[in-house]
Amino acid sequence: MEDLIAEISSLGSDSTNQFEILRIVSTVINEDENQSFSRELVLRVLDQRKHFEEFNEIVDALVREVGLLPYIDEDTLGLRDSLAYEFFKPINDDGSIVFHRAQADVYHKLLSGESVILSAPTSFGKSKIVDSIIELNRYKNIAVVVPTIALIDETRRRLSRFSGLYKIVTQITQEPADRNIFILTAERLNAYEKLPKIDFFAVDEFYKIGALDRDEERTISLNQAFYKLFKMSGQFYLLGPNIQQIPDNLDRDLKCYFYNTSFSTVVSEVHYIQPGEDELDSLMHLLAELDGQTLVYCKSPNRVNTVAHKLLERLDVIEDVGVNEAAEWIEGEFHEEWVFPRSLRHGIALHHGRLPRSLAQVSVKLFNDCKVKFLLCTSTLIEGVNTSAKNIVIFDHKIGNSKYDFFTFNNIKGRGGRMFQHFIGHVYIFNAPPQEELPFVDFPFYSQGENVPDSLLIQLDKADLKETSKQRLSEYFDQNTLPIELIRFNSAVNPLDQINLAKKIDELGSEDISKLIWDACPNYKQLEFCCDLIWEHLVSRGKAGVVSPKQLTLKVFSLYKDRNLKNRIAAELEPGRFQAKDADEAVEKILDFDRNWAGYTFPRLLMILDSIQRYILGPKFGAVGDYSFFAANVESFFGKSSLIALEEFGLPIQIGEKVDAQITISENIDLAISQLRGYEYDQGIYTHFEKHIIDDVKEHI
Repeated sequence: MEDLIAEISSLGSDSTNQFEILRIVSTVINEDENQSFSRELVLRVLDQRKHFEEFNEIVDALVREVGLLPYIDEDTLGLRDSLAYEFFKPINDDGSIVFHRAQADVYHKLLSGESVILSAPTSFGKSKIVDSIIELNRYKNIAVVVPTIALIDETRRRLSRFSGLYKIVTQITQEPADRNIFILTAERLNAYEKLPKIDFFAVDEFYKIGALDRDEERTISLNQAFYKLFKMSGQFYLLGPNIQQIPDNLDRDLKCYFYNTSFSTVVSEVHYIQPGEDELDSLMHLLAELDGQTLVYCKSPNRVNTVAHKLLERLDVIEDVGVNEAAEWIEGEFHEEWVFPRSLRHGIALHHGRLPRSLAQVSVKLFNDCKVKFLLCTSTLIEGVNTSAKNIVIFDHKIGNSKYDFFTFNNIKGRGGRMFQHFIGHVYIFNAPPQEELPFVDFPFYSQGENVPDSLLIQLDKADLKETSKQRLSEYFDQNTLPIELIRFNSAVNPLDQINLAKKIDELGSEDISKLIWDACPNYKQLEFCCDLIWEHLVSRGKAGVVSPKQLTLKVFSLYKDRNLKNRIAAELEPGRFQAKDADEAVEKILDFDRNWAGYTFPRLLMILDSIQRYILGPKFGAVGDYSFFAANVESFFGKSSLIALEEFGLPIQIGEKVDAQITISENIDLAISQLRGYEYDQGIYTHFEKHIIDDVKEHI
């Protein structure tokens, strides 16, 4: 069959063997039981369709036979086929969506009220089914759980067309309406206190529910979120790629259907690269030869920057006015020598976890709009964010310092090709792929194995605990240091760590206790003492450039004293022991801390400390600390919290502050959204890039 594939690929304007090719493809379809290979052949024919114009009816018949209905021109169908074609259209749709065969199967199962766990390739079109279920307008409250905040905004933009039927809720400070679509990460769903009964929920990239060995904290949060929603007895739809097996009897006990399919709407063509002595040079030679939108996967942000510097040296500055205006704005607001804007000027976009979310969105948009040819990224882009890459280059075989597994490799590989854009996605691999394995996804809240942390088990109702789990948890129910309700409330932290922290506070002398009893904003010694307790009891390891409690104290206090981003970047470049080696390190040390510590981890851990010290100190001394004001201000970088929320909508904080100076944006995010939606700005106040950003946010808000 390799000869047949080569024959299809080599077709030209003077070829005469098209009919014979179609005859062979038809024979393969009749003999191919699950149609995986025959569907690939049909997709390859579609990729060369311009050479089959005189055989369009035969091509459409083959397309129909393998279930690729979206690729058929409805106007060419006869009456009988037109009637059958209607089965592949969702109810209430305007006709713009046509499902392929497997999509239609899943949709009709959900339509009948059945819950579904779907394992399907990246190009399957899993999210379209979510949209079509919402379009039914049969559910009062819907939840869509996504793995990252980047996906919150992408999903919100996609589902904003339903804003006339539902209130779209993405922030935990938003009030629910009578009918809502909640688009939240697991962490936010767990923290949302006013969550009503959910009638239908979808969990995107659900395989992360079993990833205890890769990211315990996020895995616990996702298990807790699923359990919370499942206990509301609503219908559910779990969607993810490349899963072959789930725990025995899970589908029976959760009353759902496990739908596992390899149905793909694009072909992934893998090319193995043998790098020379200098792998970077080998990468540069490959990128110079590739035609079309190209995504390059790298193991870390530092690796992305290394590749970017090497690549931009070899590329001319592009002439796109919009891209250069974006680069100029970023240079002015961050640093003129930062690799991010420099790369944009050469047609290279970057995407990794240190970037502000609004800039990451700029990168994806420029790439999808074909304004830049290259997108260099880390694993942040393989968690569901949609791109239109024709080529995928897997330059590294690691995530950070750990080798990726076969499951992750498949997920990256699956980003090549895009339905209706590229029938064939080309995947270039610089390292041998990991050993193939049977991807099994555990559901820890259900299996309750020895590796399942106590912090997850303690969130479950006693009736849902296995006997072994009850025995494990008995020490927490029997102790009297902290009430079980408080331990559950602090769900992200191991129960034993909470109890040990409480005992430590209970044993403190009066001088140390005075360092805990503060409100509003602490002095340096009070902040340092709190950071010491947090680090000793609640932090398992350093991250994002913070490796000690003293460093955490210094960075939080520095943010408190001066929130100006450019000043803080400049301070990182001042001569001294800890001077950043270049602009890249200076900018990204600040951004990394803001995103990972200030924007999430520190406020959360500070409020856990707050809850425990209140319980211990209140009865003993009649006085307690109140850290809520300071925690909220750190989380919003000592600015308006609504501007931080709007940054997730694609509005950079710097532009948000300029808008705020004109219309005084409300702290209430719902009111802020309404203000921005109706904002008619003065053309002379903003740059072209700023106006473009504001218009884009207003269009999708």
